[in-house]
Amino acid sequence: MNKILKFIFDEIFYNGHFQTWGSLAIVISSGQLLGIKITWDLLAVVYLLFYAIYLYDRYKTVEIDSLTNQARSKHIKKIYRFTPWILSVILTTMLFLLFRFSNIYAVLFVIVIVPLGFFYPIYFKKFTKKIIGFKNIYVASIFSIFTIFPSLYYGIAIEKTYFLILFALLLFTFLRGVMMQVFLDLKDIEGDKKEGLLTLAIVYGKERVYKIINIMNLITSLAFPVLYFIFPAWNLTPAILFLSILAVWNFYFFNLARRGNYFGFVLGSGEFIYWPVSIYLGQIMVGFFY
Repeated sequence: MNKILKFIFDEIFYNGHFQTWGSLAIVISSGQLLGIKITWDLLAVVYLLFYAIYLYDRYKTVEIDSLTNQARSKHIKKIYRFTPWILSVILTTMLFLLFRFSNIYAVLFVIVIVPLGFFYPIYFKKFTKKIIGFKNIYVASIFSIFTIFPSLYYGIAIEKTYFLILFALLLFTFLRGVMMQVFLDLKDIEGDKKEGLLTLAIVYGKERVYKIINIMNLITSLAFPVLYFIFPAWNLTPAILFLSILAVWNFYFFNLARRGNYFGFVLGSGEFIYWPVSIYLGQIMVGFFY
């Protein structure tokens, strides 16, 4: 039983599931802010899509990963020979759900995203050898464009205020995504050096990077609460004020990692998961007082 539980734990935290929950959180947060009812089929499509991308990334980089994260690479090797079959099932199921429940625009969106995700470890990641922080921007861009996916998936017409909120959410997700990726690079310095990548952690050093991400954390955590007061016509839910909790929470696991505790990086990889949780807690509190 202990071996089974350990395998499940390793699978969740080492093979992309925890990070994939983050992609679901982006979609859920988008629904919370834009008043979209998110259905199970959209969540299933997003989950399968991101899990396939993470699984493929682990599959292609398992040997390099062993330099900095032996526990993760050891787990990946346990299912290594089954990975191509698992990917085939995942992609087939995802396409079936798209054709069954959504529209051609959502299908085209996913068809574009899948190659961008799959090509990252074997092609796009190498651009960081010439462009400082390229992989951070690339990955954050993929995450951020999923803020528009619910609107596309359900074919929602976009008017001016809706567009402004959506744009603000996209920019917020991009900046928080860059912050998360820069933070996670701190654990991969040795492996990234071996690959010749120019990450901020390598170019500027750990201490400067920690200063940068702490500033980004504070500014972005307060962004939507500030917008709530500046643009009352947007009719943002007052629960959005609870996103300010992110500043404290991120500060906690940044320092956890800074002290050498690897679990701080695990918590950091789930950055997006905390958004809908914070908003939901805000909804409960608002409902309690009003």
